[in-house]
This record gives sequence, C-alpha cells and structure tokens, in this order.
Amino acid sequence: MNYKKSFVSLIVGLSLLGAGCSLTHTVNVNSTTSTNLNTNVSVNTSANTNAAATISYSGQIGKNALELLESKHQVDVSSQGFVNAIDGVKPGDHQFWSFYVNGKQAEVGARDYITKADDQIEWRLESY
Repeated sequence: MNYKKSFVSLIVGLSLLGAGCSLTHTVNVNSTTSTNLNTNVSVNTSANTNAAATISYSGQIGKNALELLESKHQVDVSSQGFVNAIDGVKPGDHQFWSFYVNGKQAEVGARDYITKADDQIEWRLESY
C-alpha cells in the first residue's frame, strides 16, 4: 500500500514540477517588398518573464526610422514620439523599446533619424 502512495506522490510531484517550467516560443519573420525593405522579427516569450523582442529592417533614402517601422508593423506611438508597442508587444515593468542604427543606440528619436540605404535599423525590447 505504501508503494502505491509513494508512486502517486511521485507522479503528482513531477506534474507540479513540469507545470513550473518556462515555455519559449520563437517567431522569425523575413519579408521583402518591392522597395527592398527587409524586416526581421524575433519574439521570445517565457511563462516566467515578459516578452523580449528584436525587430530589424534596412533604411531607405529620405525616410525616417519610425515611418519605415510603421510601414511594416502595427505601432503604438505616444504624442511625444515614444514607441509604446510594436505588433502588440508592450514593454513590461522596467522595460522599454530601444532604437539602434548600425548596432549603436540612436542619439535622436526615430522620427528625427532619416535613414540611409545602407543603414540597419533595429528595435530591441530592453530592461533597466
């Protein structure tokens, strides 16, 4: 009888342990349009953490970084020009969308940065 109780306890314990494990889901999207705008999206979500995301695309002569982002993604922007959400991904507590140009964090806002054809623009959901 004790053997059966121990076995049931083991099964229940393993089930509870498995329920606490985090789940990861990764989505990668690559698309090219006739304007040669390349967009890569990688979104990782975990049951124990907020979403982490990276979105990247190539610059285009004469277009700002924000308008290029808005041309391929659903973007929620504040009146001050801060990006609140991209494709429904909102920063969690102590997170923000950060804007990079050619691997370096931008020194101006996305509305003010006029891209060049050889620019690589990237948005990262970062923590502080």
